[in-house]
Amino acid sequence: MKNKIKKILLLGMTAMFTAGAAGTAVISCPVWADEAEQNSETAEEPKAEDAAVEEEIADQTDDKTENTDLKTVEHPRMSVYSIRRFSIVKGGEEVFQIKQEPADYKMDFDYWEITNPYDEIATVNTENMYEMFGVLAAFDLSNGVDAANTDTGLDNTKTYFTVDFVNTVNDDTAKETQDADATATILIGNTDENGDYYACVKGYEEAVYLLSKESVNSLLELKPFNLILKIPALVNIDTLDSVDMSIGKKTYTMKLDGSDYKFGKKTVKKEKFTELYQALQSIMLDSEVEETKDAADKEEVLTVTFHRNTEEAPEVTLKYFAYDDTYDSLEINGTERFLVKTEDVDALVKQIKKAF
Repeated sequence: MKNKIKKILLLGMTAMFTAGAAGTAVISCPVWADEAEQNSETAEEPKAEDAAVEEEIADQTDDKTENTDLKTVEHPRMSVYSIRRFSIVKGGEEVFQIKQEPADYKMDFDYWEITNPYDEIATVNTENMYEMFGVLAAFDLSNGVDAANTDTGLDNTKTYFTVDFVNTVNDDTAKETQDADATATILIGNTDENGDYYACVKGYEEAVYLLSKESVNSLLELKPFNLILKIPALVNIDTLDSVDMSIGKKTYTMKLDGSDYKFGKKTVKKEKFTELYQALQSIMLDSEVEETKDAADKEEVLTVTFHRNTEEAPEVTLKYFAYDDTYDSLEINGTERFLVKTEDVDALVKQIKKAF
């Protein structure tokens, strides 16, 4: 995991990265641009089964107009690369949402955002994300079961999954298509004698399905922390103007000044600049904070603020506070979310002081 994170941080050091430089297909997604075009040229002929599914999907979306509304699909089928937004609602409360939000200031693999319970600053672990999407893609919502005289619990359920997706099961087509054109809300009801869940698609409630308890529970019990890379932030250096690092009453500033790399007023070598810049984003998140302290009881250890060179990109402020003998807490843009090891923060403080 540390090597993977280091590679991703190195990608953030330069604009001269390509999808291939990320090392794995999951990291380079979304790939609806150059890589998708290359893949489509060498892709195998679609299987007869996939062709039949595509024909069925086309029939479901023929009446879609050219507006931005998504077509509600009766029998949702998709590739793992089709999904553009996914949310989980339990007991009427949304507990999780992930969506794809491309932006010019982001790197390709950073397009995904977990907007609940986190925000755009959290960096998604796309490998784990696609494993989760695989659960959705494997749902069989075409072969119903006889649920007559059965208390399915679907009439009044407040638990459901909503997915916006490109309406295809073909990986290449999904990768080449930027925006979702279909949506489905999968209602989750009671369990049968085996523990499997009754389910139906909202708007087409007359058809009832059974979904395996393993699949449904893996989503209902999902831990968002397991879907993010364990780094505090990922700020592409191409969007950087300067970084302020406050330790006690002293503030240190590193800045990109044209082609010059500066620590305060001193020009330094690019390697020295990028070494510290990478270190600022490399402290490993250990866990989520279960109990926060009152503001009056907080002792600030280090504050790092990334100032951007474009208004589109948000400013990012990381504040580290003493928490206990083992951990410091981390506040990201005003929200205290995670714990990190005190020894790692202390080492970073020493590295900053030594660099200046």
